[in-house]
Amino acid sequence: MRNFSKPVFLFCLFLFFADSAKAQLLNVERVRGEADTTGWHGDMGFDFSLSSYKDRVLKLANSTNTSYYSQKHSYLFLSSLELVDVDGSSLISSGYFHLRSKLFRKNNLSPELFLQYQYNNNMGLSNRALAGGGVRYNFLSGENLTGHIATGLMYEFEEWKLSGEEAVENDYLKSTSNISVIGRINPQTSLLLTGYYQARPGKFFRPRAIMESQLNVRMSRYLSLSVSFTMQHDAEPIIDVPKLTYELKNGILINF
Repeated sequence: MRNFSKPVFLFCLFLFFADSAKAQLLNVERVRGEADTTGWHGDMGFDFSLSSYKDRVLKLANSTNTSYYSQKHSYLFLSSLELVDVDGSSLISSGYFHLRSKLFRKNNLSPELFLQYQYNNNMGLSNRALAGGGVRYNFLSGENLTGHIATGLMYEFEEWKLSGEEAVENDYLKSTSNISVIGRINPQTSLLLTGYYQARPGKFFRPRAIMESQLNVRMSRYLSLSVSFTMQHDAEPIIDVPKLTYELKNGILINF
């Protein structure tokens, strides 16, 4: 904490009170890491945000990210639940569970498999289940800068419903690709930049796309501060929700 500058700390505290609108694409890269040793690794996160969509919403969130690294493969389990207060009424409004395996994790080119379940009542997403796989290529590997690109296919089933409207169900085969670069600014601070592109094969240029930046500042061996900004554009939303959404999220990570 000795090298943690006071201006950065005050700026991050200010961001805790920013407005946001909830994006709906899960960015796995924000919690992915490569362990130096085999075994279990992970962290727990606690977030606070104040958002404005159709209502003024105060949100508290908890996430748990657990990884297991064997000599050859890695396995990642992510979960998140969010407690939201709307006009004095509290409810669990969104969450996800994600399971992913990376085979032959030490190779530059590695296959991946994943499963996910997600819901977001604020956006009208009642259920989303998907399964898929692809390949991941590490194109940049340096002491302070790493990067990768991944691409594959997934099957996605969705149920959407806003209050007072009929439910809409869809199932699609989609391509999913992302590029991610992580830079280490100093021993305590790292910056992640990620871009996602998901589209149906017949409408490849009508995608669901996301751009995200995340700043992580390690305050101690077990405690880190995380500040991220996410912007998402869905060219063809299933129901009448904004095509462009964004989120500014701030939280504390407990590493274990």
